[in-house]
Order: sequence, then C-alpha cells, then structure tokens
Amino acid sequence: MKKIITLLLIFISTFAFAQNDKKMERIKALRVAFISTKLDLSPEEAQKFWPIFNKFDEEQLELRKQNKLVMFKLKPQNATSVSSNEMDKLLEESELIEANLQSNRKQFVKNLKGVISPQKILQLKQLEDDFKSKLMQQIKNRKRNQNQ
Repeated sequence: MKKIITLLLIFISTFAFAQNDKKMERIKALRVAFISTKLDLSPEEAQKFWPIFNKFDEEQLELRKQNKLVMFKLKPQNATSVSSNEMDKLLEESELIEANLQSNRKQFVKNLKGVISPQKILQLKQLEDDFKSKLMQQIKNRKRNQNQ
C-alpha cells in the first residue's frame, strides 16, 4: 500500500512539474513572439539577438533563483534559527546577487551594441516590462473569471 501511495505521489508531482514546464515554455514562446514583433527585428538581427538574449535571460533567472533562496532564509519565521553571523553572510550574499544582476544587464547591453540599434536596446527594456504587465493582467483576469 505504501508503495502505491509513493508511486502515486511521484506520478502526481511529475505531472505537476510537467504542466509547469509546459506553461513556462508557452510563456517564453509568447514573449519571443511579442519582442520579435514589437522590435521588428530583421532576420539578420534576430539571428544574432536571440542567442545573446537567451543567455542573458538564463543567467538572470539563475541569479533570481539564488536570491529567492537567500530571501527565504531571511524571512522572519525562518530567521529565528539563523545566527547573527549567518544573517550577515546572507545579507552580503543577497547584495552580491543584486550587484551581479545589474552587472549582467550591463554586459547584456554591451553585447547587444552592434547587433541592434541603440533605440531598439532602449525599447527592449520597456517591451519586457510591457510583456510582464500584460501577462500579470491576463493571470488576474483568469483568476477573477474562475472565482465567479
């Protein structure tokens, strides 16, 4: 009986992760389409732009995951079991991660120079924010519609 329950839990968790992966892949595809359309990238620009963008995006994602773990440890309910020295190290780690996020963005912009125009580089940040806003609005609308 325990084996069946264990196997069932593994199956359910695997299915949940697979669903999550599908959603993330769909969001990434929508984001690529949104940015490509709005930036009006030529085929040559797109060929050079997307590898740079994808590398940057993966690095940012990894840094954000690291920061999320640190911030979880810094939550008041978790912090009670952490020593003062450990807390100082966590704060320093968080600051280092934030600096790395900024440094990564600066390097990204540097890498894009010569690939796309400065106007498109500036427009890109706004497009990323616009996409996030639209995505969040759609999520809110779906939740609202499900609750009705």
